[in-house]
Amino acid sequence: MSNVGVETLLTSGRTLKQGRAMELGKLGPEYLKEVSICEMDKVTLEALGLNEGEPVRVETIHGSVVVASKLDRRAEAGVVFIPCGPYANAITGTDTEGTGMPNYKNIAAQLFAAKSERILSVKELLNQIVEGS
Repeated sequence: MSNVGVETLLTSGRTLKQGRAMELGKLGPEYLKEVSICEMDKVTLEALGLNEGEPVRVETIHGSVVVASKLDRRAEAGVVFIPCGPYANAITGTDTEGTGMPNYKNIAAQLFAAKSERILSVKELLNQIVEGS
């Protein structure tokens, strides 16, 4: 794992592909492919020394998760996006501030190249969260 991180703001939300894959099953390969990604601009991808698709560790005060890097040519510098799902949930807070919905926008995050790490399956990630390891 690299010790050189890039400061970003993390946001999350629904995507058409994520929603479609969810209907096929949350433990299936289609869902994994659509929710275990972190979309970022070209400058961020280059600063991390990554090629698109290589693993990136996303860390917030709430936790960390390894996902695949994905270039988004429309992304703004300093803002990254992870589709709603267990990977985003692993690094966003649970406090709803009385609204019933946690904050999924503008979360301070650091990104690290994680070429030697693997992306856990949805089942492995959920087991890790439950076991607290």
